Amino acid sequence: MPDTSPKHPNNMFNPVCFTLGCRLAFAVVFPALWLIQYQLRKLGAWSKRADAPKDRVGFFLIVTVVFGFALGSFAQPLWDKASACKASGQPIGDAYF
Repeated sequence: MPDTSPKHPNNMFNPVCFTLGCRLAFAVVFPALWLIQYQLRKLGAWSKRADAPKDRVGFFLIVTVVFGFALGSFAQPLWDKASACKASGQPIGDAYF
């Protein structure tokens, strides 16, 4: 009797479907990094008794979320390709070169 079981039983999603993994990760990491550097700049200004930075925090958070989501959109297909190569047992370099 031939084996009719699916190759990846835990894979509920079609590989062509829209995934958000890298997009959301970059959209969260970029604003977090910006907030960290902003707080470090405030700490540096406080330690020197200088005026604190007067950045528009809301604006920069929105910009970094959009930038992170856009950069994640470029990274997602590369991540999916590497995951497929790794799952099939091929070297990851063969997927890109």
